[in-house]
Amino acid sequence: MPTSPAGTTEAWTIGPGPVRRARGFSLVEILVVLVIAGIAVAGVSLSVRGSGEREVENAARRAEMLVRLACERAVLGGRDIGFGVVRDGLRFGYFETDGWRVLGEGGSDELRARPLGRELRISAQRDSLALEVGEEPGREASFACLSSGELTPFALRIDRPDIERPWLLEGALDGHLTLSQVTRER
Repeated sequence: MPTSPAGTTEAWTIGPGPVRRARGFSLVEILVVLVIAGIAVAGVSLSVRGSGEREVENAARRAEMLVRLACERAVLGGRDIGFGVVRDGLRFGYFETDGWRVLGEGGSDELRARPLGRELRISAQRDSLALEVGEEPGREASFACLSSGELTPFALRIDRPDIERPWLLEGALDGHLTLSQVTRER
């Protein structure tokens, strides 16, 4: 039997009619299609499965880095920085003589107002008391990074209904931050 450059053999059928070539796929061609389909299905399942978990983890890590940046900036700049919790994230601002001035959404400041993620449930505690989380920050900052390196002790819980384990960001008086994944309260 002759072999084509692609490695397939030509099969001829002989029957009552004229001689004709049998058509079909070779085993190699079928295996290649199955491997490609398997890779595509694996890629889709990996991107869909756990996307909520990853998004909440990213939001928690982003919150940790923003608080860390605010505290470093307070120490280096010698100026206290406050922050409050809102439904979609954190709002940072500076303490002025006439009160707390929240940074807006415009500009290029890393601490500008922007959401941490979509569909998040953020809760905050100070001195083991739950704080009210609204759409806008309050008139006073909930927490403060002081220029002395101290931090208002706090606990932020970042959660979403479709995940198994929420994240907890805790700040200590000495300025130390701890981020951990916790079990859901039933």
